[in-house]
Amino acid sequence: MIAEVLRAAEGGDAPVQLRGVGVRTDAEKIAAFRRESGDAVGQTAGENFDPNAVPLTYPFCWLTMPEIRPTLEGRIGAGFLPVHEAQSFDYDRPLAVGRDYLLDFTFTRTSDPERLTVKVAISTPDAGTWATFETVLRIVPLAAIAAPSNE
Repeated sequence: MIAEVLRAAEGGDAPVQLRGVGVRTDAEKIAAFRRESGDAVGQTAGENFDPNAVPLTYPFCWLTMPEIRPTLEGRIGAGFLPVHEAQSFDYDRPLAVGRDYLLDFTFTRTSDPERLTVKVAISTPDAGTWATFETVLRIVPLAAIAAPSNE
């Protein structure tokens, strides 16, 4: 499926979609995410901390999945460096630990300045959309990055 999507996207700025990518909110991975993001015990939640809740920014991790990476890299292109510019999360309801979800990705490349916007809808067949998130990557040509001087 991904190879077909990449072939369809070659040479154009038309949005590329990946639909129905399955994920699960795994308790161990969520705990690792909390540790790595500096909030292992939910300090930012204060009295409202729920160890069974999925952190609001956790879905960002799904951009690194092997099923997504080839499309993401293909839309960025060789010779470019992606720089994280912005992200937003919009929840209809909180995600639950230990639940299966389906992700629908839309990758849109724009210019002036070069950007890749990734929009993701998180859903379940029985309950529809749970949340959406958007990540914007500024795409910087590697040639534009000055090499360090030896002087």
